[in-house]
Amino acid sequence: MALSPALRQAYPVWPALFAALICAAPLVAVAALAVSGEWTGYLAHLWATRLPDYLWVTLQVTALSGAVAAVTGAGLAWLVARYDFTGRGVFEWLLAVPLAVPAYAAAYGWYDLTQGAGPLGFLPTVRGPAGAGLILGLTLYPYVYLLAREAFSGQSSDAYEAARTLGARPFEAFRRAALPLARPAIAAGMALVIMETLADFGAVAHLGAPTLTVGLIRAWAGEGATAEAARLALMLVAFAFLIFALERTQRARARQTNASGRRKPARRVQLGWAAGLGAVALCLTPVLLGMVIPLARLSYRALHAPVTRDLVSAAQNAVLLAVIAGVLAAIIGLAAAYALRTGKMRGVFAARTAGLGYAVPGAVAALGVLAILSALQGGLDAMWTNLFGTQFPLLVTGGIAALIFAYLSRFAAAAIGPSESALARVTLTLDAAARTLGANGRETAWRVHRPLISRGALLAALLVFVEVLKELPATMILRPFNFDTLAVIAHNYASDERLGEAALPALLIALAALPAMVWIARRIIRAEAAP
Repeated sequence: MALSPALRQAYPVWPALFAALICAAPLVAVAALAVSGEWTGYLAHLWATRLPDYLWVTLQVTALSGAVAAVTGAGLAWLVARYDFTGRGVFEWLLAVPLAVPAYAAAYGWYDLTQGAGPLGFLPTVRGPAGAGLILGLTLYPYVYLLAREAFSGQSSDAYEAARTLGARPFEAFRRAALPLARPAIAAGMALVIMETLADFGAVAHLGAPTLTVGLIRAWAGEGATAEAARLALMLVAFAFLIFALERTQRARARQTNASGRRKPARRVQLGWAAGLGAVALCLTPVLLGMVIPLARLSYRALHAPVTRDLVSAAQNAVLLAVIAGVLAAIIGLAAAYALRTGKMRGVFAARTAGLGYAVPGAVAALGVLAILSALQGGLDAMWTNLFGTQFPLLVTGGIAALIFAYLSRFAAAAIGPSESALARVTLTLDAAARTLGANGRETAWRVHRPLISRGALLAALLVFVEVLKELPATMILRPFNFDTLAVIAHNYASDERLGEAALPALLIALAALPAMVWIARRIIRAEAAP
């Protein structure tokens, strides 16, 4: 059922166009800076020295993190979707909670545990590309888990049961019958993991695994080569957009794979006590490795180190930025969802353009915001000089507004999916009935839509809230002078090898994000279970 012309006019498209502008402007600015900026020779020097290493390390870290996340997420998704054992209902949502832990916090904990003087010093030290890939995979596997679990839960049991009837063992039936149907969802989750890995700075920098993001920040902060940093950023964005295109393709294939039709719902297999104990151990392992153990180590270090200065103000700053960005991102997500609902070409284009922002790493978004502010300052200077003969007062090159701009360009895309799903619950017949009863577009949205989409909008806001709490590179680049967040304080102390002082702010980030992530995980699981 398509929207009637009257209903199509009731939903304006311009908010989605504004959202697309917010998300696309930093990337366009980076591209313009890369093309028009001065060539200093730094990039040629980098190519002859460190750039091949940056590329090779980036490939190693992304490949390992994607593989760890795929095996962990898909395996556990199959386990909780198709088997019944003690604690399964808890693990169903608990397995998604490690996403609340910043990768750099887990890196701090594991490096401190396994370094020579640590309590697990007999183990190989968690560092280098292998250590970074492992840590990122253990903290990001919930992306694969959530998508794969939905795919496995939605599969018909016919193919799997047929394979078992023909004599295939459980693992063989899983590999040949169930896994191919879920492969698009697993690949989509891997793509999200790889994009997050490309955007990471804190974990790879601390563990000595310099990726392209590390090279970009060094070029900007260490060498002052802004244009060359923009060219590095385009290389990073090209890699990210390739993965993003794969993710969108795989999502489309996943929807086709799980298309509506008659299917036989899978019946969970009840495990005996021994097998059930093994299932519990498997479910506990990634939660322990990715969340409990590193946070426990950080808690120990925090108890035996002095409290860092300005910790309260940094926590307030972090929460303030996360709340503002979360609320604004939810609004942008709803605007994009309504634009998609209209079916208008420009609305769909705007919403999809806004969704591209997730493929842009935080460091690239921050560099784009700086380029926009610099161009704005130059234009105002020229105009002010012509009018009054003096320069325009200096605009801040970073600030809360600039940070929010960068956060929205990066994370607003994460709010579009939940908003679109929430709005899909509002059937077109409800809209038509409201219009028949004389309600205009605003009244329909407030009285009919709002009660049905409020939880979806809250989910979108909390997703962005968690992401902003953990975000590091954009905050480092754009924060105002003497304006720190928990992530920045933790990184600064960890960079000085003062892990005791870095422990508490890193721990507070995880503790602040955990309640939101628990609610998000349980909400997603319940939504998937709903008929």
